[in-house]
Amino acid sequence: MKSTLAELEQIAVDLSIKVSYEDLKTSKGGSCRVMETRRIIINKHLRPSEKITLLARELGNFDLTGLDIPDRIRRKIEHEADQELSVSKKNRTSLKRIV
Repeated sequence: MKSTLAELEQIAVDLSIKVSYEDLKTSKGGSCRVMETRRIIINKHLRPSEKITLLARELGNFDLTGLDIPDRIRRKIEHEADQELSVSKKNRTSLKRIV
């Protein structure tokens, strides 16, 4: 599992994205831009599997074209990006019902 996290962190480096692990009280983390620096901030108290899921999900928002990514890592990124997309669609559908 550590190798997967390290591989995801390397992809972030290749994309010039700074990954940091912070003491986030109420959040798991996410991505943002601070001035011209792209960042992914992850709650340092998450289990390793949760860190992997979050980092893979966030990397799925970036253009990975041209990067040499092992198939299993690319599949993980795509899977997590798809999961986020399906949750987002469910949330929009729920909001439509309320309105």
